[in-house]
Amino acid sequence: MPIGDQEQITRGQHFVPQFYLRRFTNPKNEVEILDCKDRKILTPRGTKGVCYEDFFYGIRTGEPDELSQQIESRFQQMEDYISKNIGFVIDKILNGEKVLDDDKWLVAFLMSMLWIRGPVMREQINKMSESVYKRVNAFRFSHPKVDELFDRVDAEKGTTTSPEMREKVKKMITEESYSLEFSNAQHMMMFDNFKGFANLFWGQDWTVYITKGKRKFITSDNPIAVMFPKRQGFYGPTFLERTHYFALTPEIMIMARYPLKDSGKKFHRKTLFDDSQSEVLRLNMIVSGQAYKQAYSNNRRDLEDVISTVGTLEQFLETPEGKKIYQELNGKT
Repeated sequence: MPIGDQEQITRGQHFVPQFYLRRFTNPKNEVEILDCKDRKILTPRGTKGVCYEDFFYGIRTGEPDELSQQIESRFQQMEDYISKNIGFVIDKILNGEKVLDDDKWLVAFLMSMLWIRGPVMREQINKMSESVYKRVNAFRFSHPKVDELFDRVDAEKGTTTSPEMREKVKKMITEESYSLEFSNAQHMMMFDNFKGFANLFWGQDWTVYITKGKRKFITSDNPIAVMFPKRQGFYGPTFLERTHYFALTPEIMIMARYPLKDSGKKFHRKTLFDDSQSEVLRLNMIVSGQAYKQAYSNNRRDLEDVISTVGTLEQFLETPEGKKIYQELNGKT
């Protein structure tokens, strides 16, 4: 699909908006960066240089088309509105003022948008689609009359597929030993569900942590971390039963979970001082543990704490006591 006015093209399209990341910048207006895979702290960058890909919202990532520009424009309008109003909500949270339902919903909408639009959600959707297609194909090619399908294809194309080739194809498909590629269409169809998922985030019970100590909260290129409860039934936990973690600012971390009490109050504050800074580190570990590639902070120290803690945990898990705890947590004997 061609692009019209070349002057209006936005090439580098952010999946985490810059207005959000700017709250995590250091005094030089750059974010400190942790490479979560290699556990290395990288050179700080401005918000323009992180959390983007060329034509991320194209039908195929990296390929310019009109759709990518339309989506980019739509997101810009949403982000402009949120960025102009989110500061008032942040001030209310930090100053102990009453947070209204509309205030909570604005944050919930931001959470929904960040959760849906990024590469983690895209990969999950594509993996799910691949799994479904493979299972359907495996079922079809395990049918006793599958040779009739080869016969029809041969008749339409005027070819002859040898018995050896037929068996090779059957084995490949029934064993699912192949991969599939998908466009971004299914992912982008979810963008129409921002409000619906915002309502679900809003309906959860929120504990809002406010850190007053030296440690601050970090974020990542996958800002919404999700923790699943232990599976009880065939379908697994619903959205509301999952626990979501979101660093709104370096001082504010939101934990949204299934309402435990029918009190009507679904917004709770919990202030963390220097004597409870281990809780800040615990929350930062959850966030960094579900990063797509990188975690971000307004200071290097909090990222160094994450690296150090990961190394300590790995050493502990190598001990007999650590192995026992790991097995218990994972339901192994």
